[in-house]
Amino acid sequence: MSEAAPAPAGRFGKRAAKALTESMTVLDERTFGDLHAEEFLVVTPTGTYRVDAIAETCDCPDALHRAPDEGCKHRLRVAFARGERPIPGWVDREAIDEQLGQHLSASPRIATADGRTEVLD
Repeated sequence: MSEAAPAPAGRFGKRAAKALTESMTVLDERTFGDLHAEEFLVVTPTGTYRVDAIAETCDCPDALHRAPDEGCKHRLRVAFARGERPIPGWVDREAIDEQLGQHLSASPRIATADGRTEVLD
């Protein structure tokens, strides 16, 4: 399993915030049979994008044309939804999209005050 795109030290970018709060559904090979292992579809109100977690790619315009350091919001959404990238503990849980991790076998994780992580409930 590849490592999630990390945020630059001490930063939580706009793309990461959008990845947590915007309406997106992440599907894997269990829920969408046309995918390979570690490949995901991210369905949004404006389009559907393919994320390859191994190659660390997404076919969205942001990833293709701007190639942000921390990854596009779709790659970040996959990382948060799978629990690869913990959600900072200070994030307002009410603002997190209720679909986060809904269709995956892995669970989103949130950082705790003692520096550990726990499954987001």
